[in-house]
Amino acid sequence: MMHVDHMGIAAKDAKRAAEFLAAILGAPAPTPEGIDDEMFRVDLDNDEFILFTTLEKVDFTHLAFRVDGERFAAVDERLRQQKSPFGNDHRDTTNGKTDDPIGGHGRVYFEDENKHLFEVTWR
Repeated sequence: MMHVDHMGIAAKDAKRAAEFLAAILGAPAPTPEGIDDEMFRVDLDNDEFILFTTLEKVDFTHLAFRVDGERFAAVDERLRQQKSPFGNDHRDTTNGKTDDPIGGHGRVYFEDENKHLFEVTWR
């Protein structure tokens, strides 16, 4: 068996980026990690996690999550509550649509302040 243990993502403000993603995904509040607690960990299911670290130079990241219908609806609701732009097309992440143009039940893309592209799909 193989699965992803964790993924590291650079951000200009690791704590803020981790808090944003955790809030949208409905994940537990991020926890500090590292020798000096300089990184922030967002726990997902199956012991997987995302580790945000603060760096001056931030490269583009695209990270996709597959969820069930209940969790998809919750993500949609949280994006709307926070007034975060979203859309169902990676080329137009602000169209406000959540249907899946490539065949699933739902798809939504949204960006954080670092311009990382996050995707949540319901299949």
